[in-house]
Amino acid sequence: MGDTEFQEFLDAISTCFIDRDFATWRDRVIYPFTLITAAGPVLIRDEDELRENFNLYLQACEAMHLDKIYRRPVALEACSDGTWIGTYETNLLSRGVRAAEPYVSSALLRESDGRFKMMSIMNARGHHDWTGKQPG
Repeated sequence: MGDTEFQEFLDAISTCFIDRDFATWRDRVIYPFTLITAAGPVLIRDEDELRENFNLYLQACEAMHLDKIYRRPVALEACSDGTWIGTYETNLLSRGVRAAEPYVSSALLRESDGRFKMMSIMNARGHHDWTGKQPG
């Protein structure tokens, strides 16, 4: 696994929100899935919880009038246990203009079926940052 696969992963977890494609998001997650935010961790245990979180993120995309999410790779580090830490910058765009300041996150990744899947996102920002609705 390397830089090309990491960019493919980033593209998949970006366009799925614009395309409203839950199946692609689901296909890149390993349960239990954890979002680590400034407000604390959010544990997602199953597909129902993941779908609920995805739908709230879609509401945030609509509220912000997003038409593009672009994630730029910053670093990819192989860990001795076979996992990877992928760090990336997220850019949220509305009509070609930034809708929010870019932010950097890291994902704990594992290779499965020849591609990256995530177990956790650290420094995650999501729907609650823009909609005010707290998860859970």
